[in-house]
Amino acid sequence: MLAEGSKGSGGAFGPGYQGQNGTGPVGGHEPGIGGIGFDNSQLITVDVILGIANICLLLVLLYMYIGSYRKFKSKFTFGLVAFALLLLIQNALFTGFLLTHEGFKGPGMGSPIFFLNIIEFFALSVLIGVTKE
Repeated sequence: MLAEGSKGSGGAFGPGYQGQNGTGPVGGHEPGIGGIGFDNSQLITVDVILGIANICLLLVLLYMYIGSYRKFKSKFTFGLVAFALLLLIQNALFTGFLLTHEGFKGPGMGSPIFFLNIIEFFALSVLIGVTKE
């Protein structure tokens, strides 16, 4: 157990320990991406920007798929429309949670969300490129 008053100093658990309130290391810094130290809040901001970019790409993809569905009326193109629509809803909800729910931005959340969003961004870009052809 920690002695009262030792919560911020690390106490028996080492420097930077702040208790079980989920605040993580002092200063809220993550190790960073590729050796570059980013603050968790900076990464969350980048994640929100990437989320908005993904939403824009999904809107373009949805527009293209709806056009194809109107032209061909096939089950496959309907599936593409449903896929893009569901992915759009998921991205809108997730980005909304990042913007509005403080507890959703816990320590260490920035890097995993960043990598998921950047991979999705490139995957959607590839889909748009292939769909245009």
